[in-house]
Amino acid sequence: MKVKIFITAVLSLSFILFGLHNISDQNVAASNNNGMNFVAPLDPYQIVSQDRGDHELDSDGIVYLSIDPYLGELSYQVFVEGMSYVEGDDVEIIQIHLGTPGKDGPTVLSLCNEKKKGHGHCREGPGLSVEGILEEKDMEVPLKDSSFRELINLIESGESYVYVQSRDHPEGEIRGQIFY
Repeated sequence: MKVKIFITAVLSLSFILFGLHNISDQNVAASNNNGMNFVAPLDPYQIVSQDRGDHELDSDGIVYLSIDPYLGELSYQVFVEGMSYVEGDDVEIIQIHLGTPGKDGPTVLSLCNEKKKGHGHCREGPGLSVEGILEEKDMEVPLKDSSFRELINLIESGESYVYVQSRDHPEGEIRGQIFY
């Protein structure tokens, strides 16, 4: 009788461990999706136009990007702090631009844009977080009709950044180069 209980316990434990291992492998595969992961730390000191008047900005943030060139998808998560809708500091635009540090460049993807209908909702109040998925067809000139592989090459060469514009700072409130 004790042997039956022991064998049953060992088999049950084996199935549980094997099942948990397979589940965690599936979760890792689902989060990786053969994509490439990038990050852009955001702060006001990277904005090229530094004419801020007499006040300091305390806004900052971080952007996580994952590009899957096989599916032609870019997923993103944006977290911003120090910007408040109540104080008129609400986010109007979050975009990916081409450009090296200290240089402005053209927009290639809009993560959200309150000024254009259908380009995502930015105004979420204090502690803004925005997430979504874009496709290659969403890219704008000069990368329109390009693949995400071309954007990946530009990111890897240090030629892209994330730009966040607020109502009070139409020249840009925070910015960050994209790194991998």
